[in-house]
Amino acid sequence: MDFQVSARKWRPQKFSELIGQEHIVRTLSNAIELERISHAFLFSGTRGVGKTTTARILARVLNCEKGPIVDPCGLCTFCTEITEGNCIDVQEIDGASNNGVQEVRDLIDNVQYATSAARYKVYIIDEVHMLSKSAFNALLKTLEEPPPRVIFIFATTELIKIPETILSRCQCFEFKPLSQSQITQQLELICKQEKIDIEKRGLEDISKIGAGSMRDAQSLLDQVIAYSGRKVDAESVEAVLGIVGGNTLETFIDRLIDRQPAVLVTLIQEIVKQGKDLGLFCRSLMEYLRNLLIVKFSNQPETLINTHTCSLETLKKQAEYFHADELQVMFSVLSKAEMEMKKSSLSQMVFEMALLRLIETRPFKKIDELIEKINQAENDNIEPVQHFSRKKNSKESPTVSVTGNQNTQVLWDQIKQQVASTKPFFEHYLEKCQVPVFSDKEIQLAFSDNFTFDLVEAPENIQFLKETIKTVCGDDVNIKLILDTSIQESPIQSTNEEKKKFIAPETGKQKSESEIIQDALDIFGGIVVK
Repeated sequence: MDFQVSARKWRPQKFSELIGQEHIVRTLSNAIELERISHAFLFSGTRGVGKTTTARILARVLNCEKGPIVDPCGLCTFCTEITEGNCIDVQEIDGASNNGVQEVRDLIDNVQYATSAARYKVYIIDEVHMLSKSAFNALLKTLEEPPPRVIFIFATTELIKIPETILSRCQCFEFKPLSQSQITQQLELICKQEKIDIEKRGLEDISKIGAGSMRDAQSLLDQVIAYSGRKVDAESVEAVLGIVGGNTLETFIDRLIDRQPAVLVTLIQEIVKQGKDLGLFCRSLMEYLRNLLIVKFSNQPETLINTHTCSLETLKKQAEYFHADELQVMFSVLSKAEMEMKKSSLSQMVFEMALLRLIETRPFKKIDELIEKINQAENDNIEPVQHFSRKKNSKESPTVSVTGNQNTQVLWDQIKQQVASTKPFFEHYLEKCQVPVFSDKEIQLAFSDNFTFDLVEAPENIQFLKETIKTVCGDDVNIKLILDTSIQESPIQSTNEEKKKFIAPETGKQKSESEIIQDALDIFGGIVVK
């Protein structure tokens, strides 16, 4: 069999045939024309975007019998040998299997010899990040001052692993992932040349799963052709690659609108039984939510989204049921779930839990509105109490009712609230003290442990308490601290357990737990999660 996979058969042979890397092609072409050719290049980028292909093209450009020339002939001895991988002066080295210092030393020894016939000696080291630290160090001197007519071309998918000392000695080029449209156009060209009849939607699905890699997309195309033959429909592409179709996505969003968790989980189980890839489904669902969000804020959404999975009319109709906040939260939930699914052996369960989280999403509440509602609820549930007089110009002493525990407790709670809003950590100290005396002249605070007593006794803390009490009560009050290790429980807390209870103002009766929860739901617009 002399069949050759598409990734090899349709590998570009000239700069003009490279797809999606125009900035690199222009730079290298100008360097050739201006005869400003560097001795070391480093190509980085994700898999299947043309790094090794560009290195081979550059080797042909430099060694073509008509060159150095931007457009090599492809027919001369050197062009043919480099294409077939038989050129003695152009060596491709796998960095993963030749990553030791000894292999690099052997390479350095060979570099010293002149070329056998070609114009330049070219060393292409693929996956160069796999070299050991010692191997990189052994290469430094030769890389900085190589012999004449020697060029190094490094390729890597993990630029971050390359030492800075290597990067500083190379011209670095970052290859971009290819766009979906660029991959689709190339696949259309391949299918036309191979006389393969395939639907446009199927090509778009293959390009999407290729995720910016031309080689991955071409491999998927070969797989689909092997399954379907020379006539390929979109359903066959979905069956081979495990893609969930647009109708299923539309149904899923409809069930999400209805907030039906059992139906959604059942739908996921059916998708798994059909052999679909949940990871691909998660990404497709993220794209669908993104399309819904674009429909909400764009006047011309058709220019920003791909509608082959669902009609624009359907997207607009479904988008009306979601707030923009909900769509953003849902997208984040799915994004996190997709990463967790890759790491977990229970990917289906991870995805199901994420779906249940989607159902519970609600629009964000503005903090100002929430604070206003909380304050209003407090005003409705707390009976008016007598406060200190705030008349600054009055010569009479301010009065406060200290005969009732309720008034005393409310005033003390207001002081603690003011403390919490200014210094949240300080409220914890006040929770540990008793208040044996609370009058308009003096407030005594009794502590049971030396540590808290010493902290509160600091002059700046005493001053802070005085200023806070004056803000609440309207006048200066003397503060006296007492250390009493026999204190067990604060009477002002123990005698006022009703502090933790809510009283319905209209009936005067204590509310039940369910009534309190319902009040919270009415205020915040939430739901109960059991």
